Amino acid sequence: MADLFDGLLAGLLVSLAVAAIARWRGWGIAIPVLVAGVVLGLLPVGPSAPEDAGEIFLLVLAPLVFGEALSTSYVDFRRFRRPIFALAVGLVLVTSVAIGAVAAALVPGLPLALAFALGAILSPTDAVAVAAVARRVALPRRVVTILEGESLVNDGTGLTLLRVALAAAATGTVSGGDVAIILAQSLLGGLAVGVAAGVALAWLVRRDPDQTVVNAFVLVTPIPVYLIAEAVEGSGILAVVATALIVANTMLTHRRFEGRRSSVAIWKQITFILSAAAFFLVGLELPETVLALPADDLRLLPVLVVAVVAVLVLTRLVFVSCYALISGRGDNRLGAREAVVLAWAGARGPVSGLAAFSLPMGVGLQATVDQSRLLQATTFVVICVTLALSPTLGLVARLVRLPAQDLDNDRHAVRVALATRGLDALDEAVRDAATARQPLPDGVEDALRLRLESALAGAGGEEPGEANAADGYRLEMAVLRAQQDELLRLRASGTPDAVIRPALHDLDVQLSALRTRRPPPQ
Repeated sequence: MADLFDGLLAGLLVSLAVAAIARWRGWGIAIPVLVAGVVLGLLPVGPSAPEDAGEIFLLVLAPLVFGEALSTSYVDFRRFRRPIFALAVGLVLVTSVAIGAVAAALVPGLPLALAFALGAILSPTDAVAVAAVARRVALPRRVVTILEGESLVNDGTGLTLLRVALAAAATGTVSGGDVAIILAQSLLGGLAVGVAAGVALAWLVRRDPDQTVVNAFVLVTPIPVYLIAEAVEGSGILAVVATALIVANTMLTHRRFEGRRSSVAIWKQITFILSAAAFFLVGLELPETVLALPADDLRLLPVLVVAVVAVLVLTRLVFVSCYALISGRGDNRLGAREAVVLAWAGARGPVSGLAAFSLPMGVGLQATVDQSRLLQATTFVVICVTLALSPTLGLVARLVRLPAQDLDNDRHAVRVALATRGLDALDEAVRDAATARQPLPDGVEDALRLRLESALAGAGGEEPGEANAADGYRLEMAVLRAQQDELLRLRASGTPDAVIRPALHDLDVQLSALRTRRPPPQ
């Protein structure tokens, strides 16, 4: 146990060090950390892959997916739900069948059930890898939302299909009715558990003023939600995603929740740590898995990897192109340039690595241990290849001349709306004070008005002024609260969360600074 702990701790420290260097250099962390894992996996000393790597991956991935879903816009997710679910369900089904057919044709004696299990393992894109690349390339907001939403939901679809394939491998056959039951249980069970947990946490966010308690509950939620969903034959990944979307939306829309800033900071750090750990574990597993293959399978591995990667790319390209032709108009429509970029964004990651450990390695099943090891090795190498291709997404976007994300107009509109609403709230407060015959102290109104007018003119002035007197404190608090309400109104009217979240963060900072100067009660 002590050796295992020491190895995991050493691996975590190495992965964090490499990830930190990658961030300092402006790189994505996935490839450098994965390469570091491969290198250490080849060395005779240093961290080694844990024997029960499947459980380690679970402990990493449940909170990792939760953290990625927390940063996803619920409004944008709902708005683009049709293309998201078309890719997350339809494309996963098609890809699973295509990869299964190719694997069955190339690997002698491979049972169809195990071939389709490989397809289910590799069909989902990875939320962490896709989100990192999409944000770094500055793709249009709609494309980013579709990619992130697809990568969060398709894990549930892929793991459900894997459950079906493994059931067929164990029993020899699975009927169409059995498949339908498993799919329905996975979808409904996962959503039921996720929504229930999300509603409970949302109630806590709205009711409990103690941000420490709320954030503590949110922090420990992902793994129990995942395990409960799996216990009722539901999709743990879907449950975690549903919970995170509900919690994130509640934190964003409940203006008096003071733990919003700390929650965002905590989960950014957790996501960074777990992303590094997940990719490091994938790299660490790769050498041991590949070196354990018999000579014949080792020669077959490159052929299988090339074929699978080709199927992944071509299937995605054909499916996305077909969807673009029938997508209709409005938000659901995909243009040709968007379709090309969406088709090329297909990185795989740790979720596929976790799923590969569920392949049967025991006696009494149709597959041999060597066949399962070959499929595991194929999975790990395909993850590496798709991650290596992922940085070319920016080049593809430039080649097809896809416009970069431009939120300047939205930011300007939000700044004007907030300053205008702040001035209106200031005028209301001044009138109320005059009506009550309680005039404001000299300079309080003028200082606040100057700041708001400067913001309206685009001259900065975003920092709150001094509010030493109780009247000044109440006045500035009223203005900031009014601006929070205006932000939520703008969000409801369609302003993207990519603009709303930073603006709300700025208001939270101003409110926090104002509270530190709150005058003592008279």
